[in-house]
Formats: sequence, C-alpha cells, structure tokens
Amino acid sequence: MRAAARSGSGGKLTVHCPKTASGLKAGDSVAVNGACLTCEEITPDGFTASVLRATCEATNLGGLKRGDRVNLEQALRAGDRIGGHFLQGHVDCAVAVIASGAASGGDWTLTCELPEELAPAVFPGASVGLNGVSLTVRAAGEGALTVSLIPATLEQTNLGGLKAGDRANLEVDLIIKSVYYALKQMGERGGLTREDLARLGYGK
Repeated sequence: MRAAARSGSGGKLTVHCPKTASGLKAGDSVAVNGACLTCEEITPDGFTASVLRATCEATNLGGLKRGDRVNLEQALRAGDRIGGHFLQGHVDCAVAVIASGAASGGDWTLTCELPEELAPAVFPGASVGLNGVSLTVRAAGEGALTVSLIPATLEQTNLGGLKAGDRANLEVDLIIKSVYYALKQMGERGGLTREDLARLGYGK
C-alpha cells in the first residue's frame, strides 16, 4: 500500500511505490484497491495509469486524494502459488463501510453494505475481495456483510483504516457468481432441458 494521487473524475492516477515499481514495466497490470489498471509510465518511485470515468464511478478510485493509501497487487503469473481465491480486478461495486473495529472477543471486524443483486453470491464461508484483499465472509444478511481481519491484514493493507462512511471496492467470488447466474438463467427457461445436457456433452 502506498500514497496515491489522481486528477479529475477520470484521467491519470499516479502511485508512489518504489518497491513494487522495480518489478514493473509499461503494459503490466496492477490491481489498485482491487481494480485492475494498466501501467503506462514507470519511474523508480512508482507508476502512472489511466483511469476511465466509468471506473471512477464504479469504484472508490474516483474519491482518492493525494497521500491516500492504496492496496497494490501485481498480476498472477502462470505457475505461481495461489494463496487465496481468484480476484479478477473487476470490481462489482463500491460499498459503504457500516462499522469497523474490535468486536467482542477481540477480533477486528469490518461490516459493509451488501447490494441486493450480489447477496446470493455472499454467505458465511464464501470469499469476497474488499479493496483487493481476499477475505472470508463471517456473516451476511439484511443488506450487510461482515469479515474478520487478522493482525497482518490490519498492518499491511488499508482496511484497518476504514471507518463508517468510507467506501470499499467489493468483488464477489467469480465461480459462485457465474454458477448462480447460470442456474438463474436455466430457471427462467424452465430448468435444465435435454438440449442443455446435449450441449454439455451428455447423452451422446
């Protein structure tokens, strides 16, 4: 996580990240608060990327101010070990933080809004990305989701600094979302038909 600055409701985002910049080249993809951006200019101190107006509207990048901290993650290389669930960098939406802090028992929890259209893909035990950080859902329902944050996450990301009213980028699990919408479409067509099975290779 590093300091960032942007210009306008769309335009350029410059991120100060000397350690990360040393391994970047123009054209590389980097997730900034979970939103995938393309590096255009690389300097020893960081990189600059273009941010579309649509990205600013759908994420919290449009609200960044000079000096804000952001979470960074480079693209996964083929053959790399996967330490969490897949995050595409395609943020579903930016949600408002409802509460953040130490809960009873000492665990640090973060509660955010959960839009109705994404609720079927979010349930206890499922994975979500918040500001690009892979997390396990602790509780979900009534328009909200809650996750627990371990000390390392609090120290190494900007999630521990979020407070009520702030916005976090939410990306729900790709596999769960894909299966849900596929089943929903099947249901709208009257269920799984013989033709559906044939297309999938069954019954040949």
